[in-house]
Amino acid sequence: MGGEPLVDAHVHLFEDPAAGQQAKDRYVVWEYGDDPGVAFSASSGDVSALTSVYEKAGFERAIVMHLFDTALARERAITAGRLGTAEAAVVAAEAMRASNRWIARTVRNNPIAEVLISVDPTALPPQAITAHLAELAAAGVLGVKLHPVSHSFAPNDPRLHPMYELCADAGLVVLSHSGPGPAGTAGSARPSDFAPVLRKWPDLRLVLAHLGGASWRETAAVAADFPQLVFDLSEIIEWTGAPHAPTASELSALIRQIGADRVMLGSDFPWYDPLRTADRVAGLPRLSNAERAAVLGGTAMRVFGLA
Repeated sequence: MGGEPLVDAHVHLFEDPAAGQQAKDRYVVWEYGDDPGVAFSASSGDVSALTSVYEKAGFERAIVMHLFDTALARERAITAGRLGTAEAAVVAAEAMRASNRWIARTVRNNPIAEVLISVDPTALPPQAITAHLAELAAAGVLGVKLHPVSHSFAPNDPRLHPMYELCADAGLVVLSHSGPGPAGTAGSARPSDFAPVLRKWPDLRLVLAHLGGASWRETAAVAADFPQLVFDLSEIIEWTGAPHAPTASELSALIRQIGADRVMLGSDFPWYDPLRTADRVAGLPRLSNAERAAVLGGTAMRVFGLA
């Protein structure tokens, strides 16, 4: 793949193999339709993977998107402590803070990694979110990861507005899952759902993961309306050819329409293997060498200020 920097802009890490495997087992990829032969990684994504996978493979950086499972934390609090719903919510909120502090410490001690912490407005009130983010931004985290579908909120949820304001003012990155939510659920993260946020905070450094997921046909129009918006192609590149995913040719055309300087390689490790994802980017049709270099690492180095 030449001498260009190689950056994985969408990585997940877990404290131990059991936690990683549990996260993989609980997260069902449903939105793309029938599996077209997807190759899932065998790794459970524990911290040792930063060395065994990324450093040995020659990655310049691995950007960790921390994702805290609020529902699981509440379930554990209820089961272990025989708590009521309100008490369990308090325990889960503190567990989220502790989990974010753990990942911030872990990544701070690894020269190849950077991190975005997990933020869930159903777990913490607005002032607590901004205080927690300010605390960890001072310790070096680059921003926040949102998952509106898993955490059941809308991107323009008013509880997030103070956080968006802080991130826009401080130059912190907000990366969000993008894609539809299952029918009948509260959460949705279609690209068009982010338009109100982008209008209100035009300086916000917002990244949409998965190029819109199964809502990818909305992505080009939203990208045209909001030129500040950036994307990663994690997961969707592994599902090319599925009923609700683009073909490889359609994915290439979408990248070129948006601009390769606005699209980043992401593997969604440990669900998928980062070197395989990089090989798939290298094999996309009709991209120029310069476009491939941008997607493989150049765009991420600029977006996350890593140069």
